[in-house]
Amino acid sequence: MNVLKEVSAGTARWFHRPAPRPSARVRLVCVPHAGAGAATFDRWAAGLPDEVEVVAVRLPGRETRMRERPFSAWAPLAEEFAEALEDRVPSPYVLFGHSMGAMLVYETLVRGVGRSPERVILSGCRAPDVPRALPAIHDLPSDRFVAELGRLAGTPPEVLGAPRLMAAFEPVLRADIRLAETWSRRRPSPVPVPLTVFWGTDDEVAPPQAVTAWRALAARGFTGHAVRGGHFFFREHAPEFLGLLRGELSRALPDGRDAA
Repeated sequence: MNVLKEVSAGTARWFHRPAPRPSARVRLVCVPHAGAGAATFDRWAAGLPDEVEVVAVRLPGRETRMRERPFSAWAPLAEEFAEALEDRVPSPYVLFGHSMGAMLVYETLVRGVGRSPERVILSGCRAPDVPRALPAIHDLPSDRFVAELGRLAGTPPEVLGAPRLMAAFEPVLRADIRLAETWSRRRPSPVPVPLTVFWGTDDEVAPPQAVTAWRALAARGFTGHAVRGGHFFFREHAPEFLGLLRGELSRALPDGRDAA
């Protein structure tokens, strides 16, 4: 296998297409929250028009990449993700990320990508110069760490309640949450493409004011949407969220025609 084929094979493992749509007019590249996998977005394809292809990101340490060590620093993670985007995702595309996934979208974009997305959509994520709203949990002892995960409602109860499963997932969860909780930029770079943000009205992890602070970094335009619910509002009120998302994706279509 030559070098180019090796690179292509390696970057393919980053993406999962729950409903392949080769003729789609725009790709929605979705990066999940801490500890989550590409399966987070499996149901989205059914709620979006055929002209949108959902491309879910599969990070190291989960699903088919269980044997890979999760990243412990933003720079190499962003660089490898950017390489995978360049190799596997055609333009036009939109980048979406929730919570830690939104942080990765931002870190990748400001470091530079070969082909810029039409728009970025950041969900449930504080701006990089805003301090985190809750105390850090990534260094807590296992019992307290699991208890805090249960309170945040981001990890399935069947995982939290199964010691063997939790033992397998805990290193990935800790690595991801450490990245998210220590993420900060004193002088953040502006977002170089149009920016949309979503927030939950009752989100304690990324409160509304922490998310709307992205407006100051929106050099190419800003749109914001509040959705009922907590940190995982996109699951709690999926029809409302997907309806708003369809409207935002219509802005990224080549002729500006609504995605309906």
